[in-house]
Amino acid sequence: MRIAATFPIILAATALALAAGGASAACLTKGAVATSGTESSAKWYAMETMVQAVDWALWPSYVATSKVEGYRVTGERFKCKTDGASVTCQGRASFCK
Repeated sequence: MRIAATFPIILAATALALAAGGASAACLTKGAVATSGTESSAKWYAMETMVQAVDWALWPSYVATSKVEGYRVTGERFKCKTDGASVTCQGRASFCK
């Protein structure tokens, strides 16, 4: 009787695990480092490099609009430091279809 009672719970847990795996399978996490004269431009160049790593076909649109068409960008974070007259930013983000 106990096995029969736990079967629906196991089935539900398996379904959730498969759904979560499927959702994350549509996401790519990328990282990049860029250096520029300002923090905002270093972040932009790091994101540009990440976009290229996802799909070069996205690059022209990103350069024109600073948007990643067809993807939801999540977990975007940057760690920046000043290097003399320039700023270097290390970035990371997930790109989900």
